[in-house]
Amino acid sequence: MTKLLRFFSYHQPRRIRVIENTLKSRRTVATLFWARQYRILEWLGAYRSLTRQDYDQTINGLVNDGLLMIDDQLQAKLTEKGASQLKKEESNLYTPSFYDWYWLANTQRIMQRLFLAIQVVSEYSYGQRKYVPLAISYGEMLAVKQWFRQNFRQNIVNELYSDLHRLGSALENEDPRLATDLFNVMIGHNYSGWTVNQASADLNIGLDDVQFLRHDEMLAISAYARNFPGPLQQLFLPLFNESPLNRSAQITFDLYVKGLSIEQIAQQRRLKQNTIKEHLLEAAVLIPNKLNWDALLPADKRVALGKFYQGDPTSWEFNEDKATFYEYRLYQIYQGITDGK
Repeated sequence: MTKLLRFFSYHQPRRIRVIENTLKSRRTVATLFWARQYRILEWLGAYRSLTRQDYDQTINGLVNDGLLMIDDQLQAKLTEKGASQLKKEESNLYTPSFYDWYWLANTQRIMQRLFLAIQVVSEYSYGQRKYVPLAISYGEMLAVKQWFRQNFRQNIVNELYSDLHRLGSALENEDPRLATDLFNVMIGHNYSGWTVNQASADLNIGLDDVQFLRHDEMLAISAYARNFPGPLQQLFLPLFNESPLNRSAQITFDLYVKGLSIEQIAQQRRLKQNTIKEHLLEAAVLIPNKLNWDALLPADKRVALGKFYQGDPTSWEFNEDKATFYEYRLYQIYQGITDGK
């Protein structure tokens, strides 16, 4: 799986677990921080089905092939051979169009609901009641069932067709491969949908990139459904996030914007102060432009920290004599942003 090479650098050592956790959307402040520093934050959740075993086997294979080198801290860099290989493959790598919406929804859940809903409506349009439904999680199956019950007495077939037609036109204008794959991978009456191998061959992209393309499709559908009323919006609306922050962090952020201190927020929410600080660190990483940095980390504190912590923020080492870890991480994030990283 040489496509993983795109997440590594020849000049910058990168933590292999951060890359794994980013692709699987394991959201810790550390993962979010380093993903931002590595400029791969928008890939959050792009490969949720990736297993630790497959990931480690791939990394070991890249090392054995001389494409990656790993130190004892589990940080990896491209070798000269790896950098050369990546350069050769760059023009053939799938370039996402909608990854800026990485925060909007869990694309696995979107995909499950979408494909079952399409199958149900397709079979319904043919009057078919006896068929094997797509195997998805029980919760998503109930959600689709409820959605269909609410809509089947209306002209659901035509309404869903119109919704998908508008979506398809938008995808076609952005990248025809998105529309082609989406409408060929769907399961319907007497149609089983493309396999990964078929998609790879017909779209002329690597097997590994099919996963990234389909994640892109689901983000595109989510962005569309978020903005346009219709059957798709009804189906997906409960899955959409309000912002890049998780729900608890968003509540904390809203209270912070109102002027409450960390202590006051912790007391009001009955949470530990460290939890509130984690929420604010998440906000600093994900929505830095919405923060009042002079209040969060006053200028005099930044000046004091700047006398000790200099150079590339990714190379710093925490010193508990100079600041709390919360202040250290805030300053590290701040410098990473102001340096254009």
